[in-house]
Amino acid sequence: MNNCPLTVLAELREGHRRFLDGESLHPHSSREHMLEVESGQHPAAAVLGCADSRVPVELLFETGFGDLFVVRNAGTLSTTAAIASLEYAVAHLGVPVIVVLGHERCGAMEAAFNPALILTPSLAQVVGQLRMELLHLGGHDDLDQAARHHTLNAARNLVDSSVLLTDLMRSGRLQVEAAFYNLHTTTIDWMGSVMPMRSDELMGAP
Repeated sequence: MNNCPLTVLAELREGHRRFLDGESLHPHSSREHMLEVESGQHPAAAVLGCADSRVPVELLFETGFGDLFVVRNAGTLSTTAAIASLEYAVAHLGVPVIVVLGHERCGAMEAAFNPALILTPSLAQVVGQLRMELLHLGGHDDLDQAARHHTLNAARNLVDSSVLLTDLMRSGRLQVEAAFYNLHTTTIDWMGSVMPMRSDELMGAP
């Protein structure tokens, strides 16, 4: 893979096609390659995804050791830690693409739909954030649709919360793509690139 955002995205899509078609090449998966990247990492892309064990990012994109810089948390949230990690990937590792990957049947989203759940304080904070988002986005009736809205919202929050990412996107050196994984079909729905807000939008101009 190289540093052209469009080329990197095309290669990620091609890797997922091989996964779907049962033509996996298992690149860069040997112990020998693991030792080759021991001295330093040069990932082609970064992924913000969910901690769900059913969404193995490297396998879905048919990649191996050192190919992807992956940040995962419950609910695919663009938290401060996630944003900082992705800023590192972009600024210090030269990553030209960030994929924000949501998925159906997300446990965190299901918890947000169930106000009767008894949660630990930490879980309550995460789920509470998702519930507020559901109210704001108006997607509190359909879990799958809400999860898709959340994925797009997480991508937008990521971009709008980082001056570094915004500047690189405007210069054409970075692309942030939202995507949604279907557990049953194992397909990825590419929902498009997220663009940084213009200065007039940030100021609330009509």
